[in-house]
Amino acid sequence: MRLRRLTLFRAGIALVFLSSALLSSAFPLRVKGVDTVRTSILIRDLRFGVDIVAENIDRSLIPASVMKSVTVASMLNLADTQERFSTPVIAEGVISDSVLDGNIVVRVCGDPTIESQYFPASQGFADSIASGLERLGVKTVRGRVIIDESDFPDATTPPGWMDEDIPWYYGARLQGANFRDNRFRLRLPSKSTEPFVPDLKFNYVKGRGKRVKIDRKDGSETFIVTGNTRRGLSDVFATPYPYKVMRHEIVSKLEGRGIKVEGGKLPPADMVREVYVHRSPAFADIMRSLMYRSDNLMAEGILRAITPGGTRSDAINEELAVWSMAGVSAHGVEIKDGSGLSRDNRLTARFLADMYQYMITDPFASDYSSLFPRAGYDGTMRNFLAGTPLEGRVAMKTGSMKGVQSYAGYLFDEDGNPTHILVFMINNFRCSRAALKNDIQRLLLEKFDVSLQTENPAEEGADETDEDSKEDEK
Repeated sequence: MRLRRLTLFRAGIALVFLSSALLSSAFPLRVKGVDTVRTSILIRDLRFGVDIVAENIDRSLIPASVMKSVTVASMLNLADTQERFSTPVIAEGVISDSVLDGNIVVRVCGDPTIESQYFPASQGFADSIASGLERLGVKTVRGRVIIDESDFPDATTPPGWMDEDIPWYYGARLQGANFRDNRFRLRLPSKSTEPFVPDLKFNYVKGRGKRVKIDRKDGSETFIVTGNTRRGLSDVFATPYPYKVMRHEIVSKLEGRGIKVEGGKLPPADMVREVYVHRSPAFADIMRSLMYRSDNLMAEGILRAITPGGTRSDAINEELAVWSMAGVSAHGVEIKDGSGLSRDNRLTARFLADMYQYMITDPFASDYSSLFPRAGYDGTMRNFLAGTPLEGRVAMKTGSMKGVQSYAGYLFDEDGNPTHILVFMINNFRCSRAALKNDIQRLLLEKFDVSLQTENPAEEGADETDEDSKEDEK
């Protein structure tokens, strides 16, 4: 009888441990519709060097705009944050009797910020060219205004960008010449554009219903308009060829300032004079702006600035070499662009966490972590965890596209020091995006609401099992 009771007692203990193990292994997100195989979650405690949550951390997943955090980290390893894009404007030819017998040449380099609405302090590009010509005494230009893109090879659309993204402002591809964020407002039926975009064409196709659909093929200047436009349409689209918009505005500004551009086809000349050199905002300011607003064009510009004059592939190879030298394994990583708009990109949670951990060491430290928008305050994180105890203490880059939602960044203590790395990459989810966001917030609040867990998380196993049991009972 005593042996039987002992056997039953041991069986009961084993059942308790088995139940605890099963409960503790429950998937951290509870919202229905999450693909637990194609979702990775990693929460790393930097103080004790342990991962307190680790789900599918080596699975290669689409990161969406979280890719931008890789782009800016790579740039910080390779360039001074105070570096700038430089765009020289020169007068080719002889200046005599207020006449330039030659061309005005703008030697563009892929600067994504020229006349950007997000950097008003550095606007006035065409005005500065006009002022430069006035200083040289030029009142007539016998030749043309030439936008020289020869120093920017491979202006193609990155692989993996979807056809349906191409017409829209967020799908504007980086080119040698980029102007006014490579976007314009189109109004139909008048076909008016702001700024003026030369050479646009429109192909009208009858469609059912009142909804107007706009399409444009990559590289084409023809907009395919389906539906009834009589009720009007006003929306923002990607500029097919920004150099045309840049040239038109320069010529218009020169003529408005009394400088005539005759437009003769004159050959290049040996005699050159500097008219103006445009310098972009500092890389640090561009990176902060693109991270807070999730700007695709500027992210592509920062990627290409890694290898000035090189191709996109050159920049990506250099980027991967940075992390190899830093000892961060890129196993399972595929990089196709700088912005994350490509659906061919793949990252792992382990790669992101290891990279983030490396980037909070000297000499990067706060320079990098300060680029992430703060929960409840900044950019794409303005509404995330707002009004909760974690407001301002979580900073993450967000990423979203069809079937993809990602968050990745840091948790900070009261003194602003990073204590945890947070990575969420969810692919193929079938719930609403709002429900998924709420569940991620729920998980973070459950982990970090009361305190920042000053005890060693390696000793928390039993407590976490108990909490999981209570939550399951609810």
